[in-house]
Amino acid sequence: MFVVAFLGVFVVAGTAAGYFLSFRPLYRVYQARSWASADCEVISSRVVRSDDTSRPEITYRYHVDDREYTSDRYNFIPGSTSDSTVAATVERYSPGTRFQCFVDPADPTQAVINRDITFWYYFGLIFFAGFAGIPLLVGVFALRMRSTTRAAQQQVAGTSFRELEAGADPAGGIGDSGPAVLQSTASPMGKLITATIVCLFWNGIVGLFTYFEIRQFGSAGGGGWFMAIFLLLFQVIGVALLFAVPYQLLALANPRPVITLSRGSLPIGGTVPFQWQLTGKASRVTKLTMTLKGREEARYRRGTDTRTDTHEFYSEVIADAMDPMSIERGSGTLRIPAGTMHSFSAGNNKVLWTLTVKGEIARWPDVDESFAVTVSPE
Repeated sequence: MFVVAFLGVFVVAGTAAGYFLSFRPLYRVYQARSWASADCEVISSRVVRSDDTSRPEITYRYHVDDREYTSDRYNFIPGSTSDSTVAATVERYSPGTRFQCFVDPADPTQAVINRDITFWYYFGLIFFAGFAGIPLLVGVFALRMRSTTRAAQQQVAGTSFRELEAGADPAGGIGDSGPAVLQSTASPMGKLITATIVCLFWNGIVGLFTYFEIRQFGSAGGGGWFMAIFLLLFQVIGVALLFAVPYQLLALANPRPVITLSRGSLPIGGTVPFQWQLTGKASRVTKLTMTLKGREEARYRRGTDTRTDTHEFYSEVIADAMDPMSIERGSGTLRIPAGTMHSFSAGNNKVLWTLTVKGEIARWPDVDESFAVTVSPE
């Protein structure tokens, strides 16, 4: 729910920016196409500056049905822009200049000078596409893939349960807990959502500073090169994040591994049989490797910083398949060596066991998932 709410904030913000900066102004331009022309006279004109942006403020009067009206709307672009033609526009409409403006016949108080569509009318569409379109597309696609994958996993898991129970040792091969399906520590959908959030956050901040960088190059000062050198590394990371989102989006179409153990926990020094099956188009995978790993995490403070050290104390390849039939479906045995440490989690220390599944796919993101394994004391 937190992820949905977080993405929803971007969707709402992007939609609002697109509406006020592009959709509404473009609709006003469309409406103004039918407005009647009228003789207008400039009363005053000046350039209104705000930081690095500016806008023309042109006050003019006109008559409709022998009644005088005044307006200061030049176009329908909201706020100020960094348009370099503002000064020339104000000079062209100096006080006393007569010209043709456009007046709304239904409401003579509404008038405009320029009905032409420029680049600035589409500026809000960038925010809408980046902050609303991408999260919305990711959310819809992810939900559809999640429902499809979950149905396939339930079907495979049901079959694995029955086969493991049928082939279990009556003396206790299954154990009191019965068969269990391992849960992924970071699913492709989770990776996609994380990449999207990081991409939007990072590029939103870097994009703001890049805008000021462009403004520096457009000004007479020479600070643009210093800012460009300073921002270069951050911009490279931003471009990499832009590629990471579609990469993870493609990974959603990968086959998903479903791993079923004969019992929920593995004792130290013991063995537990397991089965795997790839849901989806398993034929796309050319090589499948499963590795059992154990690692220790220790978190500590050094001064004002909090650091986490990670040490991998065990790693063993338990399955390495290249045959299409063996890749799609197979079985094996998990063995936890004696003398190792069982699963453990405390405030600053953890011992984690995972089963990593990697599947190579030609010209496509590889299958790369990790599953949490619970190791009990001997």
